Parts: sequence; C-alpha cells; structure tokens
Amino acid sequence: MSKVKSVIGCEISANEIKAVEMAKNGTSYSILAMGSIPLEEGVVEEGFIRDADKFNTAITELLAAGNFQSSNVAICVNNENVLMRYASFPKVESDKLHNMVLLQAQEFIPIPIQEMEVDYVVAGESVDDEELPQTNVMLVAARRQMLESYINIFTASKLQVVDIDSSLLSYCRGLNSICGGVKYGVVNLTDDVLNFIVVHGEEISMVRSITIPERNQEAVANMFKLLRDGAGYSEEDIETVEKFLTSETSSTISYYAMQNSEPIDKIYFIMNSKAAKDIVAYLRENIYIPIEKPAFYPELQAAEGKDLYDYASCIGTAAANLEG
Repeated sequence: MSKVKSVIGCEISANEIKAVEMAKNGTSYSILAMGSIPLEEGVVEEGFIRDADKFNTAITELLAAGNFQSSNVAICVNNENVLMRYASFPKVESDKLHNMVLLQAQEFIPIPIQEMEVDYVVAGESVDDEELPQTNVMLVAARRQMLESYINIFTASKLQVVDIDSSLLSYCRGLNSICGGVKYGVVNLTDDVLNFIVVHGEEISMVRSITIPERNQEAVANMFKLLRDGAGYSEEDIETVEKFLTSETSSTISYYAMQNSEPIDKIYFIMNSKAAKDIVAYLRENIYIPIEKPAFYPELQAAEGKDLYDYASCIGTAAANLEG
C-alpha cells in the first residue's frame, strides 16, 4: 500500500497558533491531528512574528502534543499585512491575464507593489460602461517581508512551507460546499481586521477589508485575549464589538445593494472565539438579511473536544494543498 501524503494547515493570529493535519485518499479527506496553542503577548504583533524563539517553542510544542507527523505546512493568514481588492480588467486571452494583472495591480493597492507579493482569483466576467467585456478578479497582496519571515522561521523548526494562503479564501472554499448555490456574504472578524466578501458559486462580486478602528481596538483585543485565557468576556467589550459589527455590516450591505441588482441571500459570520454565538444572535436582531454561524465540513470528524468551526481555515488550506 502506498503511503498517504498529509499536509498541515496552520493558521497564525496574534493570540494563538492553530493546526490541522489532513490526508486525502481517493476523493475523501480525513483529519489526522488537530490542536491549538496560545501565544504570549508580543510574540506575534501586526502580523509579524516578533519573537522567533518563543514562536518556535510554541509550534514545536503544539505539533508534538498533537502527534502531528507531516513536515509539510500550508500557512493561512489574515491580518493587516494581507490586502484584498476587487478589480476589473479588459478581457484578454487567459494566458495574458496574469501579466496584465501584475502590471496594473499598483492602481488598486495603496502600498508600493515592490513590497508585496501579488496573486489573484478570477471572480467572473462583466461589461464596462461601454459594454465591452471585462474580467473581474480579487487581488490578494501580502507584504513580502512578512511572508519571508514566516518561511524562515518555520524552516528553522524543520518544517517546509508549501503554501501561504488567505484565511478568508480558505473559509470560502469550505462554504461553497454547504451554501446551496445561493449568493452569500461572509463577515470575518479577527483581532487585526474585519473582512466582508460576497460570493456566488465560483464568482466573487465584492471584497472589503478594514483595519479595526482605533476606538474599537481595545474592545476587540480584550475579547479575544480574555476568551483565549479562559476568563470569559466583558459585557461592555462585547456590546462595543456588536455595535461596531452591526454598523459596518449594515453599511456594506447597503453599498452592495446600490451597486448590484441581485441581493445577498444570507450572511455567514466567522470569528474564532466563543463569543461568536452571542454576536450572531445580536446581528440577527439588527440586520435584515439572515445570518448564521456556518457548520463547516459536516463530512469530517473532529478530534474530541474540538469544533470544526474553529479550525475551518486550517482545514481548507490543508485540503487545497493535498495532491489529487
């Protein structure tokens, strides 16, 4: 019997590292190991690993405690150093699109392009104001310095980085199999950014990412930190976060409705925090579009005591990097 290849999907945030090792046999996937470990304050800040020694200690401890076997790691990130922009370009032959996107990407990215690694996802086709065909793409740009530091630090831990992915796109891959073909929005809150994306099948029709405003940063940071440390959360902080999310989600929905004739059917709320259930309940009362916390990957079996919702980005990234 041939050996089944496995890949570890690993998500890094300011507060913790999460990892899932997956294998593929034929057309089915399986989870071999999964786990998480908290990070001390200051180890990861603003998307950068500031203390390589403590990070290496944490990732080594996580993989050993969880009995992870693979050395191949696909990293997924979602912080202020990852920018996503929706863009449209004149339609060209598929073999010419790549060069066109890279040449014109600077028009859509507010950071010098030489500091970024740029990729894109084709998001469908449309016509411009003159009825000429155009190709829509979602640009994904990440600071080169951040990516290189991740690769160097993981290599020092004797791990091979096979891919660096966007957590948000990984979530969408997981949602496409359960959304039933409807046009859906994703609201994703991390301790760094708030993302909103609209997807219909394989087409992305809008993406918006904002850095957490200064007036809300403390409440968001406290919520993630307190929940990570097992101390519960402050009602005042949750109320601040709920109002912030309601305001931003409502304004984004309104903007989308003005630009598009077809409405969003439902919204999936994603936040790796135990507060997600309470926040979803609040959003349901204050936003007219149905909102739910998605049940990711119902065909997979999670490790005891683990929730697939909390590891969805790791699973999607690992699965995307498994050989067919």
